[in-house]
Amino acid sequence: MTTYKLSFFILLLSITIKLIGIHYTNFDLFGDEAQYWLWSQTPELGYYSKPPLLAWLLKLHTLLFGNSFEALKYFPFIFYFFISYAVYLLSYELYQNKKLAIITALSFYLLPSVSVSSFLISTDVILIFFCSLSLLTLLRIRKKPSIDNFILLGIFFGLSFLAKYAALYYLFSLILMIVLDRKLRKAFALNYINILVFLVCLFIVLLPNILWNIQNGWITLFHTADNVGLERVNLNVIRGIEFLLLQSVMLGPVLFFSFIFYLKKIKFSFQTKFLLIFSLPVFCIIFIESILVRANANWAAVGLIPIFILITNHAYNYSKKIIQYNNIVNFLFCFVLFCLITTSSNLKIFDRINGISDFANTLKANYLEKTNYLIIENRLLYSSLSYYLKNSNKILLTPHNPKNKITSHFHLSGPLKPYHNKNFIFIGNPASLNYLEKNPRAIKQEEVNVKFFNNSIKIYEVVF
Repeated sequence: MTTYKLSFFILLLSITIKLIGIHYTNFDLFGDEAQYWLWSQTPELGYYSKPPLLAWLLKLHTLLFGNSFEALKYFPFIFYFFISYAVYLLSYELYQNKKLAIITALSFYLLPSVSVSSFLISTDVILIFFCSLSLLTLLRIRKKPSIDNFILLGIFFGLSFLAKYAALYYLFSLILMIVLDRKLRKAFALNYINILVFLVCLFIVLLPNILWNIQNGWITLFHTADNVGLERVNLNVIRGIEFLLLQSVMLGPVLFFSFIFYLKKIKFSFQTKFLLIFSLPVFCIIFIESILVRANANWAAVGLIPIFILITNHAYNYSKKIIQYNNIVNFLFCFVLFCLITTSSNLKIFDRINGISDFANTLKANYLEKTNYLIIENRLLYSSLSYYLKNSNKILLTPHNPKNKITSHFHLSGPLKPYHNKNFIFIGNPASLNYLEKNPRAIKQEEVNVKFFNNSIKIYEVVF
């Protein structure tokens, strides 16, 4: 069987197993997913920890498909088809080889990182899509520096930033690419009007979020800086090695290590230089961050597609069997993962999405008849219960002393006011209620051990 036919056949199998997993699992939404859904219910120009594009697109998605668990899980599942098509266009634009472009797109959808991510609602899905379109438009500018292409580049770069601020890596790489590539440098240097158009379009797309940040004291910027956490430096080379190993798994271990083996044979063409410039700086920065402080594997998501296209082309030229073996291994990963999801496995890695809806039903049956108010301190628990109690007409709020620093978007959108004087059910540390003016009593009702929460959950009835 040819590489093309095998990849297409495996792709169909992976789509089938993913759909089965989505429809038959008893798992729940992860807290971050529920948070994005909650944001989408009241679209704003910005949020505490993320730009607003995911919430906007989720709003459109829920208007079309509804708010059910299955409907929400369709969002990343469907979006990866668009990303795969963008990968096809990008590969074809670079190498002018239709068969290679098709195999690259099919192989991309089978990546372990895509198998995991296609079951999770995240900003990375939106980010890599618009970053890919940005790269595609940049290549077209190199061939034809028309004003239309500069407009599209501004729009796509802007949308990348509205997806996730990690798009900043691509802006650095763009500057480096212009400096190092004569033809691209000429395309920009001789078109000052077009450059101005690009910057104006970029600014217009970003303007709503900029205004929101100005009005809210640039809290998203400060949150992003806190995530970097350079004040918490703790050198650990093991973390760096773990990060690199995770990247090899995300890209497909057979393909990745074959690329390392054939590295000496790589041709440093324009295509190679282009793809390395838009991937290696990202991986290097996050690798250093992982050694200094910490780094999640998905922080380097913007570098994934360029390096994947490069190593797939490399394998295609030297041994198409590598791509076949890689896709088979990647499919086996997908198959095992979604079998575990379909059967709602008790493995610890799934604890955070297990049992949330049952806990919400218990709260509703045993406690929420007493009051209309449920106050929750933890951000992820607040998000999850907001989703699973969405039809209960209960008011969910979170404690926040106005004198303290904002550490969650819900401190902005749903704070428990100091003058609140009605009884409520509370989940959290009673000390966080000390700012309330009426000095209520917190009476412990129950302590529950659940899988999805790091600690036991203490439920209080708060009376005034």
